Amino acid sequence: MIACDKCSNYGKIVERAVTIPRRTKDRRDKKIEEKFEIDIEFELIPNYGKAIKEAREKSGIKQDELGRMINEPASLIHRIETERIEPSIEIAKKIQRALHIRILKPIEIDNENEELEKRSEMTLGDVVVIRKKRR
Repeated sequence: MIACDKCSNYGKIVERAVTIPRRTKDRRDKKIEEKFEIDIEFELIPNYGKAIKEAREKSGIKQDELGRMINEPASLIHRIETERIEPSIEIAKKIQRALHIRILKPIEIDNENEELEKRSEMTLGDVVVIRKKRR
């Protein structure tokens, strides 16, 4: 088991861990990280369907043309414009690039909730300390 310095004081070293060298990150790892960051950091604006439809019509583009531009079916464009479905962040970014509009906005994180989550997380070391205090 790997533990931090503080938590390692509660146990005995039975056997030293063998460290395996980490591989360097390649392009695929960066793309995966970016994908997860995108999903967490952005959300759709209210009335995104109306904004997409207005921008598309202003540009003189039909739904099937927009679908071809972003490599998605026209039926998906229709469902997004009528707000029957929410596009994934990836598709929303494609639409933004094609129509030169913004339909994604950064998510505002509430610092109070973040602090509560940090305080509620317990490590194995915390459990050991709690049990020792009860005895």
